Amino acid sequence: MFAVKSLTLAHLTISATPLETIDAACFAGFGRVGIRICGRRPGDPYPTPVIGQPTMIQTLRHRAAQDGVAISNISAYQFYPDVDWEQLAPAIETGHELGASIMVVNGFDPDWQRFGDRLARYTEAAAAANMRVALEFLPYSAVRNLAQALEIINGCGAPAGLLLDALHLARSGGVPADLQTLRPEQVVFAQLCDASATPAQSSDEALMHEARTARLPAGTGQLPLDAFLDALPLGVEIEYEVARADLAQATPHEKALAASEDAQRFMSAYAERKRARAEQGAAHA
Repeated sequence: MFAVKSLTLAHLTISATPLETIDAACFAGFGRVGIRICGRRPGDPYPTPVIGQPTMIQTLRHRAAQDGVAISNISAYQFYPDVDWEQLAPAIETGHELGASIMVVNGFDPDWQRFGDRLARYTEAAAAANMRVALEFLPYSAVRNLAQALEIINGCGAPAGLLLDALHLARSGGVPADLQTLRPEQVVFAQLCDASATPAQSSDEALMHEARTARLPAGTGQLPLDAFLDALPLGVEIEYEVARADLAQATPHEKALAASEDAQRFMSAYAERKRARAEQGAAHA
């Protein structure tokens, strides 16, 4: 049986406070957790701010240690044209104080030169704090696909890497074979979920809505998840990110337990299919 302890629980799966997300991850047996520490933009309402709140930072770090859950990645402000360095820098400090290893970046600045400069500075500051930056391409953002993400990373000259999301890869027109040319060090971590083969609507608003509120449990949709996992570097961190519309009113613990059961079911079946493919290949060799 697959051990869910090896997976990370995404904050979007729970859509709760950081403290509730950590507790839910522990309750459901996940070994790591991703948390959001502020709104997506400065000024956005956020029920429990973490940046600049030393008591909250200490509480979260203590609770994670007490629960035996590692804080893997931090989502903070997304990179919009009007978000400046003075707003971005404290997120790095907070991530370091929380003991996280990854800072997630989403690019909504159409000026790639400006975004690349800020990404480089952010990446260098994160590296100084013993963290990596993972750039996630979103088909409804300014960095819409894998090729654009690689172009920005290569152009900024900083050691940022990629966050590969199965849904965003598919919705941006990508396929798992596109990942096979990546070097292992270019992939920071990956996110697993399922969805229909094609979206009901393809507008930016519809794709954003699907990503944030209507993902499907792995193995219940039509995404080529076996091929996606096969194409990832060996041992890469996998985060389970499934914001289910049918569980919108469930408690954080209920959402986390459903995610744990879904992930364990799919990953166990995937491991068996992979073993069977290997045996078949050996028999034909």
